[in-house]
Amino acid sequence: MDAFAAGDLKKARELHQRLSPLIDALFIETNPTPIKAALAMLGKIEYELRLPLCKMAEKNEAILKKAMQDYGLLK
Repeated sequence: MDAFAAGDLKKARELHQRLSPLIDALFIETNPTPIKAALAMLGKIEYELRLPLCKMAEKNEAILKKAMQDYGLLK
């Protein structure tokens, strides 16, 4: 946001492209499930959901984990 507000469109575009895979992974399933999964992976919360929500599909959880690793949030 700062880069865009400062008129540095090149930097803003680069930052957006860098964040896109993580943003896509955080919205791969119905919100707030991926957000809660990400916070649980970071050790910030327990991964608990109330009905009608359910845990992410294993495939999607793996995609989220990889995106977080690629961004440097997880090892």
